Amino acid sequence: MKAIAKQIIFTTILTLCAPVTAGAQSVVKELKENVNRAAGMFYARPIIEHHKVTPTPKGKKPFYINNYCCPASYYLDKVEYYKDTYDTFAKADSLGKLTTLGKDVFHRIGLLCREVNNRGGEITPKGAMQSRGLMKQMLMRVPGMLSHDTYYSVHSVVENHCIMTMQEGLLQLSSMLQPITARSRASDKGIRYMAPHDEELAAQATDSLTMARYNRFAALNTNDGRLMRSLFNDMNYVVTNIDEALLARQLFILAGNYQHTDLAGQVTLWDIFTPEEIHQHWRKQNAWHYINYGGCTLNGGYQAYTRRAVLRNMMHMGDSIINHKTPLMHLRYTYENVVMSLACLMELDGVGIHTANLDSLEDYGWANYRIAPLGGAITMVHYRSEIGDPDVLVKVLFNGHEAKLPIETDCFPYYHWQEVKRYYLRKLYRYENKRLNNKISSR
Repeated sequence: MKAIAKQIIFTTILTLCAPVTAGAQSVVKELKENVNRAAGMFYARPIIEHHKVTPTPKGKKPFYINNYCCPASYYLDKVEYYKDTYDTFAKADSLGKLTTLGKDVFHRIGLLCREVNNRGGEITPKGAMQSRGLMKQMLMRVPGMLSHDTYYSVHSVVENHCIMTMQEGLLQLSSMLQPITARSRASDKGIRYMAPHDEELAAQATDSLTMARYNRFAALNTNDGRLMRSLFNDMNYVVTNIDEALLARQLFILAGNYQHTDLAGQVTLWDIFTPEEIHQHWRKQNAWHYINYGGCTLNGGYQAYTRRAVLRNMMHMGDSIINHKTPLMHLRYTYENVVMSLACLMELDGVGIHTANLDSLEDYGWANYRIAPLGGAITMVHYRSEIGDPDVLVKVLFNGHEAKLPIETDCFPYYHWQEVKRYYLRKLYRYENKRLNNKISSR
């Protein structure tokens, strides 16, 4: 036991001291290739046609798809990001406090505000096309599921951009197959497995220790002075009238939002930031998402378990439809953070990492734009030879590519359903048991 303990301590030390090398270079390279990735969870997942698709296992055919989707590209529902930023520049302009660049940025923000006016929270025209394209792509990668025998159960959380994404997906389905047998709804009836919440875990997410560590990390990745000097001609005015960190963050968020609008390719805000500043803003955002939705050990490492009911429902549905006579698709449209937590809980492609070192995230490849971008999805596909097949196989498409699960298999990317179910249910049981024991011991 002592040897094991020493090994655990040694491994933890290595984790905490891991240098940010290859992973960081990869992120820097990816942001350079496409700066829109810096938007993180607000990056628009592209429709990629060249993803590897492994042939269906011999003698098997797909009969069930369980799909959890993020909303497609949408206008920010927090309209204050648009309005407050515009008002800040309007006031400064009226007092003659803007530089030439500041006046130009004010004009660009005005163009964005005019497009967004009264449309906060709606998916954009680009989002509508994205939703349709991704639905078509998924069905093309699982040949055999698009048929008159398939039943489509489509459900969205009660959120405008999620509902609109669902509607566009259904329109794509109906354009590919007529007639279809489907039922759609948007209600809170299934919220327990669509977007569950856990008050206890939520209270732990940003405790004092975690916030102290995050604030230190954020401070080391903040340098807004250069940006402010480029936009305003009076730094005394900036000091007395402007929250520099807030305004820089607002401008960064708006910069990422242009990609979803009709202004994309014509207007940008990325150019007002240096590459280093873009990377720093992204790092702060990425770390915040990891703390709240991933396996960050600063707050216990269990935030992803907030969505444990989603995973349990996936296992339950997978078992309940084994002998279903006709193909079935469950299409679930939910929030980005639900998909992010679910990916971490399922440990897809290693994103379930646990560390207290926020500097190490890039080294481990934990990047929010790879995990839950707009249009992102976790798709579990079930295969069988016939009704009653004792060896059902599954594979998971993670944002379109074939994902690696934390389970041994002799037929990657396919996994034996019984082993998948056993692994995840045991994982959930261990957590519930630990939580119960902690409550008993604290009495």
